Amino acid sequence: MFIAGPEKMIKRIGRTTLAREVVSQLAELILKGAWKAGEQIPSEKELATSFGVGRSTIREALQCLVVIGILETRPGGRSYIQEPNSELLSGAFHWGLLLSPRNLHDLTEVRIHVEVECAGLAAARRNEQDLAALHAAHQNVISDKADDVRFMEADNLYHKRIAEASKNLIYVNLVGTIQSLVRLWYPSVYKIADTKDFTLLEHEKIYDEICSGNVQGAREAMHIHLESAAKRLGQVLAQQDPSS
Repeated sequence: MFIAGPEKMIKRIGRTTLAREVVSQLAELILKGAWKAGEQIPSEKELATSFGVGRSTIREALQCLVVIGILETRPGGRSYIQEPNSELLSGAFHWGLLLSPRNLHDLTEVRIHVEVECAGLAAARRNEQDLAALHAAHQNVISDKADDVRFMEADNLYHKRIAEASKNLIYVNLVGTIQSLVRLWYPSVYKIADTKDFTLLEHEKIYDEICSGNVQGAREAMHIHLESAAKRLGQVLAQQDPSS
């Protein structure tokens, strides 16, 4: 059943607000039961009007919800509520929306346990096809540096390529979930000077270690990258939530 007038519960948001705020409001409506599993949510046009943002912002938010597993897209391009098929995915999704300096450590800890291991396995198991895919992803990160949206997409893909090179499908799925959260939050660190330059240097070190087959080196390089990225995000979150 619909909660009466869920569209009236949507708050218009400012032009500078990131797509994650759209995701956050939609998530709250879903959690409150505004739509049940299997029901269709409003169209991109309707949501754009309700939120007071462009359709590209709505499209980005809906894609995040699809990647995480909250929505599914059916023929015709309309989005429907999907029954959560994993407590892990559902929990990670809800918690990720509430990310703050208080629980950033949790996200970093999970990323370290998953992505550091992926980097080590990638160094041990990668083949020529994996190296070619990883090289292409790394070049995309470099070439898309000037565009924040494209840079983040290339960054996400780079991490996914490392997971794929691990040859462990569970890790591939976990990294996909993690990167959907990263995609919502990490673009905010671009306001910190030299963030992209540091990211590129850290990525290059990981790439070099995987290419050389240095398992421990790849693990250490990924660990440094994740800790550094978390530190940068922590600075931004602290400014947004100084009471934490």
